[in-house]
Amino acid sequence: MIETPTPIARKTQSEHSRLARANQLLGVCAAVVVAWGLSAPTSFAQSAQSPQSPQAPATLQTTSLMADLSPAPQHPVTLEEYLRLVVRNQPTLAAEQMQIGLARADSRTARAFPNPSVSVSSKPGEREWSVQQPLPIFGQRSARIENARRGEVSAAEHARAAVATTLDDAAQSFNDLLIAQRRLVIWQEASEELNKAGRIVRGQIEAGARSRYDGARLSLQQARMAMEVAKADAGMQEAASRVAAQAALPGWIPRVEGSLHSGDLPQANAFDKLWETARLQLAPLRAAQADLDQARHKVELARREALPTPSIGVTRVTNRFDGSYTQLGVSVEIPLFDRQRGAVDRASVEAEQASLRRDAAVLAAQSELRTALQQLILRHANVTTYEREGLAQIAPLRQMAQDAYQLGRGGILDLIDALESITEHRVEYLDLVKDLLDAEWKLRVASGNLPDIRP
Repeated sequence: MIETPTPIARKTQSEHSRLARANQLLGVCAAVVVAWGLSAPTSFAQSAQSPQSPQAPATLQTTSLMADLSPAPQHPVTLEEYLRLVVRNQPTLAAEQMQIGLARADSRTARAFPNPSVSVSSKPGEREWSVQQPLPIFGQRSARIENARRGEVSAAEHARAAVATTLDDAAQSFNDLLIAQRRLVIWQEASEELNKAGRIVRGQIEAGARSRYDGARLSLQQARMAMEVAKADAGMQEAASRVAAQAALPGWIPRVEGSLHSGDLPQANAFDKLWETARLQLAPLRAAQADLDQARHKVELARREALPTPSIGVTRVTNRFDGSYTQLGVSVEIPLFDRQRGAVDRASVEAEQASLRRDAAVLAAQSELRTALQQLILRHANVTTYEREGLAQIAPLRQMAQDAYQLGRGGILDLIDALESITEHRVEYLDLVKDLLDAEWKLRVASGNLPDIRP
């Protein structure tokens, strides 16, 4: 005899099955929680106990960056030593160098073959799978590789141009500090000369040959001289701060050394010879030419990309009635409505823009070289004339002023005026030397004659 389950029995069985499924679901959730607890609580507990832990990676990164910086020199540095320090420490140059890495990544992408696509489908009585592989048989891949290679060259030239710009700014700051140091020495020497004259004045006052007015006037001049020394010291510290900042060493107190004498003076007709070197070495011209080469090749790349890329396909079909068989096929896009003419036209316009930018860079470089050559010749003539007609009179003027005061042929104002005139002439000469140093460096920049320093 077969017993038929009653509705109450069927309901009880249904409830038991739901309870069993719920228990299974709870077991799975518990297992997930336990697995998560074995791997996560440690880091979670650490983050709960240490609120500052999320900032640790940034701190470690900053520490690593500071460790990569070159240490601050303790000795006076020359121009080339300072330029190497700047190029090695500048984070902006390091970031610019990463553009080369990005270009190399683009080259790796360009060398890769297109990925195949796989599809699988199933329906009652039949299953099939297929593989399709694009084949860039019209030179698209080789054009991409060449375009990426030209992109690497362009990135390297732009990084070189960034180094040249940084060297230009750093060299000007170096010259500013060099002149500021010398200006402070001049004012300190002038203060010493005034103190020496003060001993003569006080000796005259004690002997009764001069009045107390001379002593008061001398004290006033000494106070003014102390103020000039303090101003020169402040100017030197400001220049030193700029030098340290460009070297990415803000806590460094730099001292520089270098010659204040001019080098070999180029001839006025040396422009053609300098230009032959400049047009090959100037970083902006090389970068503009690299951009032009890449832009011109992008036109060819756009034309190749406009050609359709065929795909070869293999399909395997398994049918309940017809059995299994393989199908081969080729698919290709038909350029009926869009022939990629817009991309080709855009690449052509970009190539024309790059050509105009290159021409503008050439004209600007020629103008800067010609101006730098003329300015150097003029600055050199000014310094030479001042040395011959101005500085040669300083020592006799100082001696004559002191002798005249001691012999009673001149007053305190004549002595102070003579000493002030000597100091002013020395400072003016220093300003001319600063202009000459800047002109020499500008000619080096304009002719591409820069130190070969790389990050």
